[in-house]
Amino acid sequence: MSVESFHDAGISGVVPKAPTVLVVEDQFLLRAYVSDMIAEAGYTVLSAENADEALSIITGNPDIRLVFSDFEMPSTMNGLDLGHHLFRTRPDVAFVLTSGAKMKENFALPPRGLFVAKPFLESDVCSALAQLVH
Repeated sequence: MSVESFHDAGISGVVPKAPTVLVVEDQFLLRAYVSDMIAEAGYTVLSAENADEALSIITGNPDIRLVFSDFEMPSTMNGLDLGHHLFRTRPDVAFVLTSGAKMKENFALPPRGLFVAKPFLESDVCSALAQLVH
């Protein structure tokens, strides 16, 4: 709904807030690329280099609705561990795990979690976000 539609409906000063997504990726260029991709899809984007930094950002930001994380990164936990930790501590946050490595067939994502294999298309990422956030 556009701002004009809100005004026409008698609702002034109300602008829907874009969902906030935290991108967790240790490779700077890939983190910037994914962050830009998600921002262009209409989301507010924050980013972190690893799980430790992600946890610090999440603790201070209750608006985060989804975390998009790489599996492998230098940190005290990998991306999958981060997803399970979030489910225990912030079950309101959805989770997308991505990896270019072959994953074991029986790996268990947290509830409200999806896996997107690398290399991915913009449509793959946007579809996963839309399924989990809207």
